[in-house]
Amino acid sequence: MKILLILLLAWSSAQAQGWRVSGNVLDAVSKEPLPGASVTAVGQAGAVVATDARGVFTLRLPAGPTTLQVRYLGYFTRELTLSLRRDETLTVLVVPADNLLPEVTVRAGSNGERVQSTQVGVEKIDRKTALQIPVVFGEIDVIKVLQLKPGVKSTGEGTSGISVRGGSTDQNLFQYDGTTVYNPSHLFGFFSTFNIDAVQDVSLYKAGFPAEYSGRLSSVVAVTSRNPSDSGLHVGGGIGLIASRLNVSGPLFKDKLRFNLAARRTYADVFTELINRRNNDNPDRNPIPRYFFYDLNGRVDWTVSPQSRVFLSGYYGRDRFSFPTNTFSSTFDWGNTALSLHWEWHSKNGRLRSHTSGHYAGYDYRLLSDFDRFTFNVGSGIRDFQLKQRFGWRLGPVHALQFGGELTRSRFDISRVNISSVQPDENINSGEKPRVWEGGAFVSDEWSPTPQLKFSLGLRLSGFSQDSVARLALEPRLAVRYALRPNLSLKASYSRMVQYRHLVVSSGASLPTDIWYPSTGRILPEYSDQVSAALHWDLGGKFLLTDEVYYKRLYRVVDFRTGAQLFANSRLEDEFVTGNGSAYGNEIYLEKTAGRLRGWVGYTLAWTWREFAGIDNGKRFFPRYDRRHDFSAVLLYQLRPRLSLSATWVYNTGNAVSLATGRYLTGDNAYVKINDLSAQIVPEYPRRNNYRMPAYHRLDLGVVYKFRPRRGERDLTVSVTNAYNRLNPYLITYQTQSDAEGRPTGFRARAVTLFPILPSVTYNFRF
Repeated sequence: MKILLILLLAWSSAQAQGWRVSGNVLDAVSKEPLPGASVTAVGQAGAVVATDARGVFTLRLPAGPTTLQVRYLGYFTRELTLSLRRDETLTVLVVPADNLLPEVTVRAGSNGERVQSTQVGVEKIDRKTALQIPVVFGEIDVIKVLQLKPGVKSTGEGTSGISVRGGSTDQNLFQYDGTTVYNPSHLFGFFSTFNIDAVQDVSLYKAGFPAEYSGRLSSVVAVTSRNPSDSGLHVGGGIGLIASRLNVSGPLFKDKLRFNLAARRTYADVFTELINRRNNDNPDRNPIPRYFFYDLNGRVDWTVSPQSRVFLSGYYGRDRFSFPTNTFSSTFDWGNTALSLHWEWHSKNGRLRSHTSGHYAGYDYRLLSDFDRFTFNVGSGIRDFQLKQRFGWRLGPVHALQFGGELTRSRFDISRVNISSVQPDENINSGEKPRVWEGGAFVSDEWSPTPQLKFSLGLRLSGFSQDSVARLALEPRLAVRYALRPNLSLKASYSRMVQYRHLVVSSGASLPTDIWYPSTGRILPEYSDQVSAALHWDLGGKFLLTDEVYYKRLYRVVDFRTGAQLFANSRLEDEFVTGNGSAYGNEIYLEKTAGRLRGWVGYTLAWTWREFAGIDNGKRFFPRYDRRHDFSAVLLYQLRPRLSLSATWVYNTGNAVSLATGRYLTGDNAYVKINDLSAQIVPEYPRRNNYRMPAYHRLDLGVVYKFRPRRGERDLTVSVTNAYNRLNPYLITYQTQSDAEGRPTGFRARAVTLFPILPSVTYNFRF
């Protein structure tokens, strides 16, 4: 009798909490997982979830008959009818709708999932979307696609640098499979380090940061590597005007071990080298600088058991710029390394998950020059060794707990300068090499007290230690969602972020020579507080409208003082100034997620301020990346099953820049004349960023045509950048005006344009 009573109580408890339905969603043809697929229990409020990076989902549903709908853009909707009397594990195969919408995806999850989640200020892009967007030189770039989202600003024409909600470029944390990438760009910022053949998707967090993330003030850009194919060996890539790609993916041992390799290289240097060799015998030759970049990506997945998986992910990329002449030679070399080993495990019932990982991140640059009897070696770098542990624990239908931590040992190599000579007494060495510990622990809970109300509560303890200096900081996180209706919700969030390492840049975009510097006893960690509120509205399943307002306050941000000495300086922290900042604005976003015509329109109205005691006597000023208005429109149209069209149009207020408003003469004499050879003409700047560049706008067009090969896939992508040839100023320089005798009489400002109308062609293949 007691046993029956215990069984009855257990059955009643299960009935009250419901049964767990879990499984994975796969492409019915390739058997590849579909991350971001929407799984919905029809007729049950809030019962919607998106699959993770492995296509896995988990739902808690009441006993009895249930209908599940599985949706993924570019695929037919799949419905399954279940009669729940126990926990269920499913494998759901969805069929590609090639005749309706091949290869087009504009968002990762369904509108319903995005409305019902607590997350605000997040943008997601997958590789299929990036393949549709026209870009400069035809080189597909997921970071440039993010620049088309509200609140994300490009730091310059054609560059992959971003400023998020008034933050500087160093306030963005870029991670590749959880490993930090310190300089995420090639070609001085014109291309990102992320090869599209190695990327599964990208998530950008602008607010409401999950408690597991920290280390930067403005955003987290989490790049997930592409899942290796398990359906046979596949070879793909692309041939463009300035670069080519090659990708190989497939199983080594079916259902156990599989791999994905991707490589990319530019080849303009091949032609410049041929020209230089042809002119090698010409004493008056003017050699052309040689430049190229390459990167390698690799991933190996090992399925240990149905509950356990191990994968190794790696990236290595270098840029090389050399400039040989008859009198000296100079080589500039820089690049990133990212290596990580991951072990993922979950219990049989799916309630407990574990993710253990080890990471190595490295970035360095070297400038080597030979002149006469001297050899100059200038450089800087950083090395990270990191361990991470994450746990996920579902405590019934109303609580989902996450907790974990990480520990990082960093080695900095700052402003290293070595000058060697044949004369030993002329040798010079300088620089700093600090060692730093940095770590953090966090806990967060997804709590749903009612179907309408959902909270995300988080707390993070972080800190750093260098020599005898140590700091700790608490970083609370809070997000709440209230569902007014199943398709309409209000959200709000608060988050504090702390940044322990600083990159004080000398221009609007991150350059290879920018220097990372740790917090010290004098240079304290930066931190920010951000609040945001948003409305999310699913309009009939075809449109998603969001309206989000935010206010962010930044403290102890750093910059270089005027006239700072950056090189051959063993006390670089003496060149820093510390100040505060603020940013606030409104982002409106309308996305069409169904039909042959898809895309989005975004508009941002924003203000950004900075103030430093050592700059302009403490007066507030607009930083370079302040823009009052920022508008973007992206349209993707499936004209025919094998022909798609795309267009993007952007408009934004010009950058704030510092321009001289006058000139004055200085010299040794009390009275200086303009024709005095000892006179120096000095520009006068009334204040920081006193001028606003002209407004920027540009139209890009693209066409993708898919061939019908006997095997595999082929397509030809044609894009036109700056289709109506808008001459957008990239920078402003001054030309000296002189009289007939060569004496300066004045100065004239001249705008330099970077890109005129620029067509490009790329041939992509996969078989």
